[in-house]
Amino acid sequence: MNNQENYPTLGPIIIGTRSIEKAKDFYIKVFGLTVEDESQNYLSGRAVDGTHIELEEDSENRFPNWEQHNIGTYKNSEFQVKNIFVFLKSVENYGGKVISQPQERPWGGYAAEISDLDGNIFLIAQK
Repeated sequence: MNNQENYPTLGPIIIGTRSIEKAKDFYIKVFGLTVEDESQNYLSGRAVDGTHIELEEDSENRFPNWEQHNIGTYKNSEFQVKNIFVFLKSVENYGGKVISQPQERPWGGYAAEISDLDGNIFLIAQK
């Protein structure tokens, strides 16, 4: 049975953090995040391309073991940049880490992995 009215759409990319203030500065400077909403334990914003990103701290409103599952884990999302080498320098300049150096992809471009201040790991790609 085809239920097109109930197909999922992509919501925000949720990134767990131990400190909204520290993460906020990193994501503004490295990802170009524009803050749209901020409250205790929560920040919502948009990256330059409009991607919705939410930074969230653990709180009483979270599922059990939320921090264990959401902070310092691999985020299975790919962020694309025009110049991976410039981007990786920015990550390091603002306290993040380059986990794997850029590798040329067989289909073209480069890919590398980075981590933010909380150890959340992302794939970064340059076409």
